[in-house]
Amino acid sequence: MSRLFAHQFSRRTVLGAAMFAGASLLLKSCATDTATDTSSPTQGGGQFVTAAFPGTTETLTREKIVPEFTEATGTQASIVPLLAFEQVARLKASATNPPFDVVLLDDGQTNIAISEGLIQKFPADASENIKNIESAFLSPEGFAPIFYAQGVVLAYNTERIQTPPTSWEALSNSNLAGSAGLVSMNSVLGTSFMVELARTRGGGESNIEPAFAMLKEILPNVNGVAANPGALLTLFQQGEVDIAPMWHNDAAYLKTRGIPIEWTVPESGLVGARYSMNVVSNPRSGLDVAVSYIDVALSDEVQSYLASSPYFYVPANRNVQLAPEIAEQLQANTLSEFMQRVSILDWKTINTQRSAWIERFNREVQA
Repeated sequence: MSRLFAHQFSRRTVLGAAMFAGASLLLKSCATDTATDTSSPTQGGGQFVTAAFPGTTETLTREKIVPEFTEATGTQASIVPLLAFEQVARLKASATNPPFDVVLLDDGQTNIAISEGLIQKFPADASENIKNIESAFLSPEGFAPIFYAQGVVLAYNTERIQTPPTSWEALSNSNLAGSAGLVSMNSVLGTSFMVELARTRGGGESNIEPAFAMLKEILPNVNGVAANPGALLTLFQQGEVDIAPMWHNDAAYLKTRGIPIEWTVPESGLVGARYSMNVVSNPRSGLDVAVSYIDVALSDEVQSYLASSPYFYVPANRNVQLAPEIAEQLQANTLSEFMQRVSILDWKTINTQRSAWIERFNREVQA
């Protein structure tokens, strides 16, 4: 397996950049933070700065959220594209003078940010749109609500795999040798997938061993281990992998691009990931400005935009329905129905072990 792994990562500029032809719009995990949207300063304590995941959410932020925010408040904004763990790392490095006002984090990194005192509670009485957020997406600890959600699904090439796979066990099918794709456990997708593997064989967040046992069965079929979810899409589009765990919205997007792809929710169930915007502990532009920005992101208009093509996210606003392109397969038309189906991982438990898991995954994949 070592030669295969080396081959995959010798193309790091392709996998890391995750830029596939005509689809850079949707790649949310590129490993770069060089592009920013520089505008004039605000009238508050300095220019408003928001973090966003590179790719999809950066595009969503630039095309929709920032314009809506500027129109509503007259405030200009700068966007810093960073992965969640990078945002937390920068806050830790400069807690008293944070590089941005608002961060966008997954549940796991949000837990870390809370424990480190890097973000502050959200003044719900100052938010007009929080009343429309699904109750399951509200923070019981008083921090900002969830912004959007995703589900982990099993995607496959319909031209090369005629029989729809029904479980994660399909990845170890000997008939698929050289067809499977995986993604690094540095990503939320990769970690969520491994926990799901563990669950299918009696494990879970507190016992990952069954997942690593199953990984050994899957590895002979693996032809690509992507650095991030966007890079996995590159491999899929290029025909280098035909079956892989994937975010539901990524699979839906590839389908709109004419890629021969379908996706299914494994019979073990749907696992989801949630993402929230939060105000940092010492916002450079002031609390009111930061809260206004998050409030805009929770509005019916922005939430409708992120729920539709080409994004296909699960919106947090209960006034917005899921896109028809994904509703049938997720068996949910509304956020409430989605939450009844989805399993949200215990990231507090995961965080205590995740670094060791990542090291082990990297070591065993190369073995």
